[in-house]
Amino acid sequence: MEIKGKVALITGGGTGLGREIARQLAREGMLVAVNYSRSKEDADDTVKELSELGVQARAVQADVGKSEDVKRMLSEVAEGFGRLDLLINNAGTTKFVPFADLDGLQEEDWDNILNINTKAPFFVSREAAPLMRQNGGGQIINTASIAGLRPSGSSLAYSVSKAAMIHLTRGLALALAPDIKVNAVAPGLLITRWGALHSEEAIQRMTQAAPLKRVASLEDTAAAYVMLARNDSLTGQVITIDAGQSL
Repeated sequence: MEIKGKVALITGGGTGLGREIARQLAREGMLVAVNYSRSKEDADDTVKELSELGVQARAVQADVGKSEDVKRMLSEVAEGFGRLDLLINNAGTTKFVPFADLDGLQEEDWDNILNINTKAPFFVSREAAPLMRQNGGGQIINTASIAGLRPSGSSLAYSVSKAAMIHLTRGLALALAPDIKVNAVAPGLLITRWGALHSEEAIQRMTQAAPLKRVASLEDTAAAYVMLARNDSLTGQVITIDAGQSL
C-alpha cells in the first residue's frame, strides 16, 4: 500500500526496535502513534524526533495487557488521527531464566509473558480491525522472534509465547483477509537495552555462531517492517532478520 500520509500505531514504540521502526516510517511520510506503558520520557523523545521529521506523531499510554487500556488506546488513535492503516504489535516482555531451570519460572511469570506477548497482540488486533476497515483495510505486523522458530531465547516461557505469536499471525491472516494483511518479523539478537541483558559472553557466542559473524542491526530489522507495510501480496508470512543466526 502507499504509506505516505497513512497512520501507524506501534506498541512499545518509544524504545529500541519500536523507535527505529517509527523513525523509518516517519521518513516515508507516515503519521505515527507511539504507544508506551511506563517509559513516558522515551516515548515523548521519540515523538519529538518524529515531529522534527515533519509528520504528525503523538504518544499514547496503555498497558496492552489490559483490555480497558487497549480500548482507550484505539479510541485515542481514532480521535487523534481519524484513521488507522498499520498496526505493529511490538510490545513484549520476558524473564531471563535458563531453559533447564524449570523452577525458575513461576506461574505468574508464564501468565505475564503469555499475556503481553501472545494475548495482547490478539486483542489489540481485534480492536484495530474495525478502525482499519473504515478506510478499506490495512496491515498488521507482529514482532515475533527466532526464539519462536526454535527452542532458544531468554526463557522457555518467552520461546513458547513467540511460537504462539507466529501461529497467531497465520490465524489472523486467515481471519482478517482479504482487506487486512497480517505478517510477522522474527528478529534474532538485537543490541538494545533488553538485548544487553544477555551476558557479554553470550552475545559473543551468538555473534560468532551466526554465519554473517554479526548480529542484525536495528536499521536492517526495522526496514523489514517498512517493506511489509508497502506489500499488498504478502500475508501470513514470517520474515526472519537474524544474520543467519537461526540456520
